[in-house]
Amino acid sequence: MFKCTVEMFGLPEEITDRRKVEIELEDGASPRDVIAALRREIPALEGPIIRCGEDQLVERYGFYINGRFYTGDEEVQLKDGDRIVLLTLATGG
Repeated sequence: MFKCTVEMFGLPEEITDRRKVEIELEDGASPRDVIAALRREIPALEGPIIRCGEDQLVERYGFYINGRFYTGDEEVQLKDGDRIVLLTLATGG
């Protein structure tokens, strides 16, 4: 088990009024486990950021983990020291 910090920008930061939140994860946790931990730690994220009743982000949001973007569905094993950022996925035009 390890603790990690999830940084938040945009609407997640506005909703929580927090730039960072510390969560506890099991060894080998996935982005979906991060979502579950955020649902428990910050219930206000459920609905606008996290799908209601699910451990999935709504489609406009994702994680930036160690320099790569993830939507939360990927089978990535997280470890102590990983940098995790929750943010709105940018759209271009």
